[in-house]
Amino acid sequence: MAFPYSLVIFDLDGTLVDSAADIAESVNRTLSDWRLPVYDVKQITGWIGEGSRQLITYAFQDAGSDADIDDVMPGFLVHYAETALDAVAYDGVVETLVALHAQGVKLAVCTNKNEEFVRPLLEARGMMPYIDGIVGGNTLPERKPSGVPLKHLADEAGVPLDRVVMVGDSESDMLAAKDAGVPYVLVTYGYPKSLDVHNAGAIAVIDRFADLLKLNS
Repeated sequence: MAFPYSLVIFDLDGTLVDSAADIAESVNRTLSDWRLPVYDVKQITGWIGEGSRQLITYAFQDAGSDADIDDVMPGFLVHYAETALDAVAYDGVVETLVALHAQGVKLAVCTNKNEEFVRPLLEARGMMPYIDGIVGGNTLPERKPSGVPLKHLADEAGVPLDRVVMVGDSESDMLAAKDAGVPYVLVTYGYPKSLDVHNAGAIAVIDRFADLLKLNS
C-alpha cells in the first residue's frame, strides 16, 4: 500500500529520539552552576517541548531563582552541546524512515531545539541521509506552536499542504499542525505533558513508530 502523503514532518525529541536523559543532564549541570537544586528526569521531561529557553525558564522558576535567563543560557548551551548526541533513536525509527524514503516520500524535521544541535544528532543516529529539510527553534522568526515552520518546510519541498502530515508527541506539534492546516499523527511514547493524545483530533495515534507505515488517507 502506497503511503498517502508526499511529505512527512517529524518532531524530534519524544518522536524520533528519546532525549530526556541528556536534556535533564544539561539542565541539572546548569542548575548546579548556579548552586540551585537539581531535578529528576521525570520532572524535567515535563518541561520539554517549548524550546531550550523556556525549558530553563521553567527550571529556574521552580528552583526559586530570579536569575536573568539571558545570563543563564550561554552556560546551558555549553552543557547541552556536551550531551546532545547522547539521545537515542526510538525502536523502528531509522527503518521506517528508510521505508518511506524508498517510496519517494519527502521527510523533514521541525523541532524547537536550536538548529545547530539538530543535524549532528540526526547524523549520529543515521537519519540524516533520509531527511530533506530541517527547521529548528531558532531557524525562523516563529516556531511551534506556530504553523509557519510547517508551511516553510512544505514550500521548500514543493509539496502542497493537502499532501503534508505532521508526526509528533505534544501539544505544540498538534497546534502547529492545526495552524498550518495539515493533519497530524500523535505518538503515545513521547513527552505529551498534559495532552491526551487519544482525544486530540489526530488522524492516528501510534504506539510504535513503525505503525506509521500503516497510515491510511
